Amino acid sequence: MNARASRTLLLFAAVAVSVGAVPALGACVGSTGGGVVTFDVTAHGPKTASLTSGYAFHTTAGWDVTLTRAKMQIGAVYLNRSVPLASERETSCVLPGIYVGEVTDGVVVDVLDPAGQKFPVRGEGTKDHAVTAEIWLGAGDVNRTSDDTVLLEVTGTAKKSGVIIPFEGTITIGKNRAIPPENAALPGANPLCEQRIISPIPVSLDLGDNGTLDLTIEPRAWFDGVAFEKLTQDSPGHFQFGDDSASQPDINLYMGFRGNQGAYGFAFVSE
Repeated sequence: MNARASRTLLLFAAVAVSVGAVPALGACVGSTGGGVVTFDVTAHGPKTASLTSGYAFHTTAGWDVTLTRAKMQIGAVYLNRSVPLASERETSCVLPGIYVGEVTDGVVVDVLDPAGQKFPVRGEGTKDHAVTAEIWLGAGDVNRTSDDTVLLEVTGTAKKSGVIIPFEGTITIGKNRAIPPENAALPGANPLCEQRIISPIPVSLDLGDNGTLDLTIEPRAWFDGVAFEKLTQDSPGHFQFGDDSASQPDINLYMGFRGNQGAYGFAFVSE
């Protein structure tokens, strides 16, 4: 059983516990504040992004950036009615609490497209208030140690004080992101699944039947802390983000991409 299937069962089990061990979400109508609902799911870039002209923004470090390519691989989305403690997030890839919404299949989002791009499956959940969300990255088991799936692909230009830096970059999360355990007696510490889940993302929404869960992606947050002048020049006039943590730009893009504040916003639009 892969990790995504396990999370699905957790959603059902979490709701079931609150009503006395019923076997499935469908049997839990009214159990935690509302009935079972299904809904569409969409994701898109900022309103001012364009598939033809890209997306321009200014960073706090003074760089004027124009993205001409930005694609992100989302594997799944989950909503929780609890806010986890920091210590709980560090010790488990499954947040404690009750999951009230799930989208178990993902999509490659063109972040330069301001129009909603529909997920291939509908979401399911209950009519309970959600306060945190998770975005699962990739297209398979988040526990895999070896994975070359491209989760983020970006191309653009950064300008500052007359300096022009054309750049490209990709992000994967596999052995290149593995963090060795500090204690050899705890080989399971620092699992890769933690790095493949963006969480907890603050939200405040109530799911409904036949509405749309909408995700806005703001790529400005990915680059805000990047020192473009420190990028590696892999050929004359061309600079590359490394798919590792070798330099400040590599680290900051990776942290911005996985950050739970500023880059990702959820809203539920009723039918």
